Order: sequence, then C-alpha cells, then structure tokens
Amino acid sequence: MISCKRARGIICLLLLTAAAAMIVVTARAGKQDTTAYPLSSRISNADEIVITIRKGLQEHAKSITVSFDYGSDIFDELNGVIDAWVEAALAETDDPAGGDYIRYQIGGYHYSSSYTIREERRCYTVKITPEYYCTARQECEAGETAGHLLDGFRFGRKTTEYEKIRVIYDYLCGNVTYDKVHHKNPYTHLKSTAYAALVMRTATCQGYCTALYRMLRASGIDCRIVTGTAMGEETDDLHAWVIAGIGGLWYNLDPTWDAGLEEYRYFLKGESDFEGHVRNEKFLSDEFLAQYPMAQEAYHPE
Repeated sequence: MISCKRARGIICLLLLTAAAAMIVVTARAGKQDTTAYPLSSRISNADEIVITIRKGLQEHAKSITVSFDYGSDIFDELNGVIDAWVEAALAETDDPAGGDYIRYQIGGYHYSSSYTIREERRCYTVKITPEYYCTARQECEAGETAGHLLDGFRFGRKTTEYEKIRVIYDYLCGNVTYDKVHHKNPYTHLKSTAYAALVMRTATCQGYCTALYRMLRASGIDCRIVTGTAMGEETDDLHAWVIAGIGGLWYNLDPTWDAGLEEYRYFLKGESDFEGHVRNEKFLSDEFLAQYPMAQEAYHPE
C-alpha cells in the first residue's frame, strides 16, 4: 500500500569455526536512496543478481536466493546493497508486469544473509522474502483477465495511442467501483492490487492504477504510476494516479476520481488543469521531469 511504513530491525547470530566464519542475519529492509550505495554495482555479478530478483518478483516467488563474493566484510553495508538491487529490479522496462506494476504490489521484504570465508574472500548467500499484496493464483488470474480484455478491445495497427488509452480508461472507469469498505483498513492490502480492480472490480486508487498501468503497457503505451496527496498539500490523504506519453509529452490520468462519471474531469490532463493532486517530491525532481516532460494543457485528439 502507498501508506505502508517499513520498519527496520536486525537480529544477528555469529558462528565461528576454525575453517570459516558464518554470520546469519534476519532484517526487514526498506527503500533507501540507492545512490548512497555505489558498492552494490561493484559486486562482480550485480547485473545477474538484479535480473534474478526481478524474475522472482514477477513470478511471485516465495523467496529469492542470490549469491556473491567480495574481498572484504560488507556486513554493515548489506542493507543498502540489497535495497539498491531491489530498487534496480523495479526499474522500468517494456514488460507490462515489471517496473511500477511490481513496485506497487509488494509491501516490502525481509532477508536473511550468511557468509563463509574462503581464501580471504567472503562468499555471501542472501535469501529475500517479499511481502506480496495478493497470492500467486490471484496474480495469475489478474494477468489472464487483463489479457482477455485486451483481446476483446481488438486494437490494431491503425489504433492510435489516444484511442487505446481511452478504451482502457473507459473500461476501468465504467466497471470498477471504489472500495469504500476496506479503503481505511491498513491491514487489508488486496484492495491495492490489479486483481482487485480487474477481477473483483472494486479497488482503491493503487488498484486502479496498477490495472491501468498493466493494460496500457501491454498495449504499447508508455506510462508511470505517480504518488502524492489528494486535494492539496495540507491533506493526509495519500493518492496515486498515472501519467501516459503521447507524441513526446506526458499527461495525467486519474481513473479513481473519474470512475462512474459521465464526463471525465481527470483524463489526459496537463499540469495546468489537473487540480487537487500534489506529487511526492521524487516525481518533481529535475531528473524525473526531464525524462517525463509534462504537457501544460490537456490532450485534445485531432
């Protein structure tokens, strides 16, 4: 969930033998500024590790095990290294079931770590246990439902970007209701998934957005999920919406607030006419805005 807070704690057990040393660690890891951990990219098989983590998350693996070796003790930096690898695994790709789709359907992870010392090098094994918002079966059903819907839309080579976005948006706004029963329950996470939107047809903003993201990506539309607050800077209401690219510019989409309306108020809006939405700081950075240049006014099809 967007509002999920991740605690951190470490329990250590040290076992020493004449031949090797092994440290076993259990920790709850959260997101950090990965630029503070350049060590993560200096591990010789770092790229392979990132791919393994991404694949495991996409396949809804109960645990993901990776191994590496290093010439010195990095025990104190291991939290940052693993966080950096997970963050890299969540980077945007062209895969509809990757990037933001994974990011907003997991609530964090735990890990356990051990190492042995051989020939003055430490050989680490890390077991990552993700916390998913839905089961593997539910995730599979969500993917199948998205696929069936897209097949039914019959998009072809002549279907424009605007037409694809409009059809998918129309479906979600017309068929998914806001989950008023569970929206304030911090212990119920299913409401925040694409499964909730596509299969149960009732979800909170995060569920609307992950469903929209997956279907847009599968249709060849570049998009991102943006988080922030709703109705202004003084509110405590966390919110999520989607930005989509058309013709080199990016536009805002909020299916949660447009659901059930006969006339949309938040469809393909620019920055000047997308009221009531305040982005989190990371989505206002120069780097993000350079990569996703926002239109100032709403998109109007020719």
